[in-house]
Amino acid sequence: MNNCATSKEVLLDISIKLASEKGIDALNMREVAKLSGVSVGCVYNYFPSKTCLVAATVEKIWENIFHQNKQYSQPHGFQTCVRWIFESIRNGSEQYPSFFTVHAMSFASDETGEGRMVMNRYFEHMKSGLLRALREDEAVHIDIFSESFTESDFISFVFDNLMMLSMKPTSSCDFLLNLIQKLLY
Repeated sequence: MNNCATSKEVLLDISIKLASEKGIDALNMREVAKLSGVSVGCVYNYFPSKTCLVAATVEKIWENIFHQNKQYSQPHGFQTCVRWIFESIRNGSEQYPSFFTVHAMSFASDETGEGRMVMNRYFEHMKSGLLRALREDEAVHIDIFSESFTESDFISFVFDNLMMLSMKPTSSCDFLLNLIQKLLY
């Protein structure tokens, strides 16, 4: 066994592969060390705790989910962006079984908050993309927004519904898209 002749990237790649094959809840320091051919201490050199390993793996998986299709870098139009996020999450769910439900539950009990910070950072990234798409969509009737019905509140509503819909195995986002169509255009 190699004591520590590897890199953080190699350990993350193995963690992602493990999460893809067995689910994110199968991640642990010993299994990653075993599959990497290094000592458990080596894994701890890069990730001081299991929470840090899981958080780094989750962050990389989020990155993979939303950047797997390099050709589709910036969806045009708000509805197109909503559909793209939904389909990216759906495809990510197929590639990483139980990823969304398990990592949300494991981060809820995270004492350090690192996992929650990773999850919140990606959620805010998605929300800012939605807001940008909303503001750039010239067909949207911007005058519908007010102090009591803000763009930000609307984005939060759409995002929350996207996340809920993506957790259901047989759902689509068509109803949400129809609602958006009727409201914004």
